[in-house]
Amino acid sequence: MAQNPAQSSSTEMSQPTKPILSPVTDQAIVGKLQQTLAQIAENSRDRKDELVDMLSDEQPSKSRLVELSYIACIWWEGCYYCQDDQGQWYQVKCFI
Repeated sequence: MAQNPAQSSSTEMSQPTKPILSPVTDQAIVGKLQQTLAQIAENSRDRKDELVDMLSDEQPSKSRLVELSYIACIWWEGCYYCQDDQGQWYQVKCFI
């Protein structure tokens, strides 16, 4: 019987897939990251305009989203993070 491509055999399931970026779900880590980004933002210049300009060519819809949704952005350890009006930080763009 032919196997549906959406289904995987047990041998295929045993081989892990490695995502490029995996979500952080541990609330302690998330809270610590939020604190760290807030501290960095106090001593950093706002990079929102820079990020919007950079994204405008390669990802115009994301550029517009950043422009409308966030109040400030910073650069830290290879990634741009942006803050919303509720004070929450979001990872927007990373360079590996």
